Amino acid sequence: MHPTRILPLVGACNFRDFGGYAAADGRCVRWRRLFRSGVMTRLQPESIDEFRKMDIRAVCDLRRTDERQRNPNPGFGPGVRQFEWDTSVETSPIRRPEFARSATIEEARAAMVGMYERIPYVLQPRLAGTFAALVQVEQGGFVVHCSAGKDRTGVAVALVLEALGVPRESVVADYVLTNDAVDLAAQWLGAGSTGIGLAETSEPIMALPPVARSAVLDAHESYIVASLEAIEARNGSVEDYLRDELGVGTQLLEALRARLLE
Repeated sequence: MHPTRILPLVGACNFRDFGGYAAADGRCVRWRRLFRSGVMTRLQPESIDEFRKMDIRAVCDLRRTDERQRNPNPGFGPGVRQFEWDTSVETSPIRRPEFARSATIEEARAAMVGMYERIPYVLQPRLAGTFAALVQVEQGGFVVHCSAGKDRTGVAVALVLEALGVPRESVVADYVLTNDAVDLAAQWLGAGSTGIGLAETSEPIMALPPVARSAVLDAHESYIVASLEAIEARNGSVEDYLRDELGVGTQLLEALRARLLE
């Protein structure tokens, strides 16, 4: 029996294991080594205990500085290294005008596709840092997360799985699983016990028209495919992108595969 992929930690948002996928060389990504998540501010004490039992050693926080200040991570203990980046001048990409003027779901999804085409390059320092952190964590588990655990995390996870030789079909399926793993509308738009309860002044999603908000909260397969195809169009292949943009060459790839595949 395979381990549970979607982990029901109390207070978690989209927390799940992205191990277990078959790689092209016949090996399989190890379970309970690679995790992805949304915001972890609301993790309850019993969930943090579970977190420690999973022997997680590193947390890569892909959020902007202002997001981390509003919803800081809980203390995970001295054994967990936290990686984060100063993005004080960065603003949310959904503040771009194409989101606000979206009148149909097609227009809103086109805006999301454009955003995903840019993510591998706009987030290059954080994505490079994620791989650098992953290389450093030789034992124990590793978590990469953002706010919803879907967009920035989705691209980072897709790149890790591609680096490990997981077929594109499985990479896309892991991304789309967000739609079953979490009700993002409840998590982000609810208040009190049902969610974080965002204010328009702090999160631009609250100011979007409903059709655009729906597209932003969706994990549509066209989004993650857009990132990977943009990489292939610009760099030739994901492996070339990893080497040329993120500094992850053949030797590092082989070391990651040796450690994370079985």
